[in-house]
Amino acid sequence: MQSDSVSESLTYVSAEPDIESLRYAYDQSVVELEAYFDLCRESYDDRRNFWPGKSRDLRKHGADAFPWEGASDMEAHVIDERITRLVSLFMASLNRANIRAFPVEVQDVARSKVVSNFLKWMISSGYISRFNREMELGANYLLERGILISYVGWHSEDRKFLQRLDIDQIAQVNPELAEMILSGQGKDQMVSILQQTFNGVTVKRAKKALAELADVGSAELPVVRRQVNSPEVKTLAPDGDFIFPPYVTDPQRAPYCFWKTYYTPQELENKVITDGWDESFVDLVIDRYRGVNIDSIEREQEGRRSLSLTDNAYEAEELIELVYGFQRLIDKEDGSEGIYCTVFHKEFSGNGDVPGYAKFELLNGYEDYPVVVTRLSEDSKRLYDTMTVPNLLRGIQQQVKIERDSRIDRNSLATVPPILHPVGQAPTDWGPGRYVPYRRKGDIDYGPTPTYNQGSLEMEKTMEQQADRLVGLDEGSPSSQIRKQFLIDKFLSHSAEVVSQCYRCFQRFGPDQIFFRVTGVPDPQMFNKGNADENFDVTISYDVLNTDPEKQENKLNQMVSLLQLDRNGRINVDNLLTLIAGSVDPVLADGVLEPVEVAQEKLLKDITDDLSKIYAGIEVPARPSGAQAALQVVQQYSQQPDVQKRLQEDEAFAARLQKYAGQYQFAVQQAQNAQIGKIGTQPAQMGQTQTQNMQQQ
Repeated sequence: MQSDSVSESLTYVSAEPDIESLRYAYDQSVVELEAYFDLCRESYDDRRNFWPGKSRDLRKHGADAFPWEGASDMEAHVIDERITRLVSLFMASLNRANIRAFPVEVQDVARSKVVSNFLKWMISSGYISRFNREMELGANYLLERGILISYVGWHSEDRKFLQRLDIDQIAQVNPELAEMILSGQGKDQMVSILQQTFNGVTVKRAKKALAELADVGSAELPVVRRQVNSPEVKTLAPDGDFIFPPYVTDPQRAPYCFWKTYYTPQELENKVITDGWDESFVDLVIDRYRGVNIDSIEREQEGRRSLSLTDNAYEAEELIELVYGFQRLIDKEDGSEGIYCTVFHKEFSGNGDVPGYAKFELLNGYEDYPVVVTRLSEDSKRLYDTMTVPNLLRGIQQQVKIERDSRIDRNSLATVPPILHPVGQAPTDWGPGRYVPYRRKGDIDYGPTPTYNQGSLEMEKTMEQQADRLVGLDEGSPSSQIRKQFLIDKFLSHSAEVVSQCYRCFQRFGPDQIFFRVTGVPDPQMFNKGNADENFDVTISYDVLNTDPEKQENKLNQMVSLLQLDRNGRINVDNLLTLIAGSVDPVLADGVLEPVEVAQEKLLKDITDDLSKIYAGIEVPARPSGAQAALQVVQQYSQQPDVQKRLQEDEAFAARLQKYAGQYQFAVQQAQNAQIGKIGTQPAQMGQTQTQNMQQQ
């Protein structure tokens, strides 16, 4: 294939995709990425302790066994232990992190709070299907293979089911059709209407259904139902599932990229109905390529397990491998760019009757590829030149294994030492509890055993500590803490971009009613789900120091103490309360804390109801929260002319109102006294003046 023709077809958009060029680009990328794939295989094996010659009993066997047949060949899980701890830390940080949408424009400040709450709901409610599971898998890929790739899209899936329907149920769908069936007139017309009403009904099935309806009053008909309609996140293995050209430095600037995935025949048949895939292409790949070239998990004779590139290897014979080819193509007429997607099989280019692709379409509304990509280390510009944790700790793990094997072998020699005997007079039976024939003194004796080496344990401990320092898990090292925070921030930054892309997908395709139901926004004109061009900077942040209860408490106390120094009202108390509650437990905080506007409205209504009861002669206690705001409401109430008159004429009313206000004043004073005890200074007596003035009145 001429390189010029390939470049042309992969640069400019045309009516149909050039499958040959796509196949060529895919194959070349796979070949040139073999070095990175080898690195991932090594990382995979190192983490799981696979090596050539490994036996089930973890002993050395065969001609190459050293230092002897049956010597120790133990596993050392230095790498897996660190990756597992980091993954746990990543997920704990994600689950406890503060999620916020920051406005880019000043006019979006109020709206950003609404969007922030909606983002939290998307994650916590499961609206983003399997989000936590996919991000956990992504954390493992990032640490083990050095690259994390997350696909983000909108999953709208309709499924076709056979369902037995009676005349009444058909009437709910199409009353005209039900009347025609009951009358028995216009059979040919009924077949046509039945096919239009129930998508996917063949003429044969339609005639059979009409006969059953006339005979028994019901029939089996295909019903298409919406199964999924939500954002979708998938973590894709960087060493096979999703690949970029090997020379790429910025994934979003790549001219093309590929996603390899697998379908069952049933899923492909359904794609014809729900997604408009070419039926002839689907029939051909099911017939010709079912189970062909499916990577699988196989255990080799020497005990090494090969890396799997599919999650469904046990069903390999039923799977069909397909490739999504994404291209950034240019329109020759006006120079505009677009992201196009082609679904094809890597071994079929089409023939006269069957096209070489299932679907070719513009991804409407997408300016970038629907993936988020993060590398573990940014020490090289090229995407695939990255570090992995197994690569970083491989030498340490090998040394730890050597030390453990040596100690086990030493203990084996000490427990059952070698036997010294004259040549040709070896005992015929030897072991614990066995009888050994006695010949003469000195014929049989124990050989010397190695002395205990305390330095071996110290060496292993040193290696373990070094491994912790390298990945940020050494709790006693400040630099290690910085490293740990760096890794967490990298993972959370990736997660934030994924959530941001999910929200943009929702803006493009999501139902408006979900946004209003979740947010409770009363004014659709002011607050709506917006569009994908709306700018919000989504952040997911977490401080690793919050895992230390003592340090967290000190930090929160310091923040509260700042209130006593705030003479000009610079601190937003509501925001501070949200911050403190989120630091304690973000999940509980979302359930306990109401939006400021809602809380203020509710408090005003409650206090107003209380004051109405007091005016009517009913004594009521103060509310358990919002004392300062309640005092302000009571003060405003007491200044009303009719209330002032009542206070002067009705001593009982004045006593009830003063008692009600005094309870709030006491609560305020108690809070102030608590702060005085902590910081040793007298704060301003807020609210005291209000009560005094009311009493004077």
